[in-house]
Amino acid sequence: MRVGLFTDTYLPDINGVVSSTVTLKKALERAGHTVFVITNHAGATIELEGDVLRLPGIALKGLYGYKMSSPISLGALSYIRNMNLDVIHLQTNFGVGVYGQAIGKTLGIPLVDTYHTMYEDYTHYINPHGFSGIEKFSKEAIRAASRKVCNNVQAVISPSQKTKDILEEYGVFAPIYVCPTGLNLDAFEEGINNLQKVKAIRQSVSDDPELRFMIFLGRIAKEKSLEMVIEMLDVLEDEHFHLGIVGAGPDEDYYRDLAGKSKYSDHIHFLGRADTEDVPSFYAASDGYISASLSETQGMTYLESLATKTMVFGRRDEVLDGLIDEGITGYYFDTKEELAQKIKAYYQLNEEQKQENKAACLKKIAPFTDKTFAHKVAAVYDQAILDYSRTYVVSKIKFKDDFVQLTVFRDSEREDTKFYLPAEDYFENKISIGTKLDGYLVDLHKEKQNYYEGWMAARKRAASRDMTSAQLSRYLKKTHDLTDEDAKAITDEFESRHYIDDHAYALEKSQYWQALGYSSKEIEKKLFKAGISPSDIQEASEHLTSDLEITNAKKMAKRLVHTVKNQSAKIKRQTIKNKLLSKGYSVDAASAASEELELDDNEYEALEQCYEKALRLYRSADPAKRRQKIRLYCIKQGFSASMVDERLESGEENDF
Repeated sequence: MRVGLFTDTYLPDINGVVSSTVTLKKALERAGHTVFVITNHAGATIELEGDVLRLPGIALKGLYGYKMSSPISLGALSYIRNMNLDVIHLQTNFGVGVYGQAIGKTLGIPLVDTYHTMYEDYTHYINPHGFSGIEKFSKEAIRAASRKVCNNVQAVISPSQKTKDILEEYGVFAPIYVCPTGLNLDAFEEGINNLQKVKAIRQSVSDDPELRFMIFLGRIAKEKSLEMVIEMLDVLEDEHFHLGIVGAGPDEDYYRDLAGKSKYSDHIHFLGRADTEDVPSFYAASDGYISASLSETQGMTYLESLATKTMVFGRRDEVLDGLIDEGITGYYFDTKEELAQKIKAYYQLNEEQKQENKAACLKKIAPFTDKTFAHKVAAVYDQAILDYSRTYVVSKIKFKDDFVQLTVFRDSEREDTKFYLPAEDYFENKISIGTKLDGYLVDLHKEKQNYYEGWMAARKRAASRDMTSAQLSRYLKKTHDLTDEDAKAITDEFESRHYIDDHAYALEKSQYWQALGYSSKEIEKKLFKAGISPSDIQEASEHLTSDLEITNAKKMAKRLVHTVKNQSAKIKRQTIKNKLLSKGYSVDAASAASEELELDDNEYEALEQCYEKALRLYRSADPAKRRQKIRLYCIKQGFSASMVDERLESGEENDF
């Protein structure tokens, strides 16, 4: 294969991305592939040095060792065309990486992207004062940009499972392959065996015959959390312990100042950048490698340390899963206090235990060879090339609401394929007639057609009537058989876009229903049934007008009075009040309505009706007890005992 590695940083720079790129290039070449590097340099011209093409770039002072290139470099196109590449492998998502994407589309070359850097951990470079608003915006922009790049390639290579999980959280749906960067173990073996270099490094630190020496090796930058390592010395309080910081970076002055404040400032050594060939010797010269960074996608330095039989002291992070076996290949820590404790534990090991640990480190690194790395990456290239050959071509485009319907075809299928995708995806991917779409992208949207159709139906329904999120969710699950998760995703998005608003619904509907005569409790029940939250129901109830509640209760009382018969005025009022309460009117409204109710019935006529009813009820009762039962019945209906007795005295003899 002919491979083009596009990267913003390359030799002579020294960092994790460079190390990985160099390792991959050499390993692929040993496997018989032809590899070109397209990178940049701090200059205004295009330079071709053998198989390395350098584009014009500008050094970024705030990002030590990094240069920025324009995503447009017309003069380089002819060089890259002549490389006759089979695949383009992006080592960065920006700068040269953006240019690589453009070249891939222009020349019709499959794209693979390795997500080397957790860009979210680098926002302090654009937000040095830590403003929360800028921080939130920066992280969201990084997620969106990462998602856009990764979803526009045929394959994404993740150095670790941690990085893959994060990319999936970002919304990356392109195939992601976990391929940890490998090492050329022969080069590290040479570093271990360069005893003269190893001895010189230790002697440059201290001539203490009891020297205890550990290092950090990498970019000296805030995201590496060197504060914890430097401040640990004051906790450790070991006169024989020295810390070597190998590397350079934008925050070196800051960390030099911090080290100067330590009680053991003369035990903290900034050793400068190490030449590539000397890196293994620095690890071999140390008793242990320390890193408090949580920003690593894989942590090449951890692998390098193990390759030199040097134990790793690492801050707990997913990238270390499977690398550190506590007390055997290294130690975990979360705080400077715990780090100091683990360093003390290491120096308490006897020589035999240390030799066993060295063997364990070498055994741990065995699967991470550059040969294995190149084989895995080449397999990803093969799959990406195959996937690219199966891409669809867009033949028709039709807009519908928030979506676009695409008609696509490919040579291996007889019939065209039609599917919807969100308009924002259409514009983000810059789709037009003739655009090639990966099969995984088409399949992804085809799988979501029911969801998209549910969205469109919900949009139409929400526009034609007032609905709550719960009502819309029930509608989607019933008519489009959506899952609870998908229905919730649509309703949540509708709420964020203000297509539906439960809070406004509760306030408006409660006012409307009260105007129609509904009681406060009836309104609360209706809102509850509509799926409104208890807090919104309470707020809506508090906005109801008490005067209107009383007016509605009075209107209802007038309708109820005709349903209450054969009772005294007192009992009628109480009965109507109870009915008003059962219909949900407040106690104050029910009391006011029943007390002010005008009753047209004559009390004696009502008693007569009650008396006649009692006669019918107790006609079969024992004659000796019938009179007393009729009397009690009428009194219970609210008539006075004197009125009832008077009526009993005037009764017919055969009534009893």
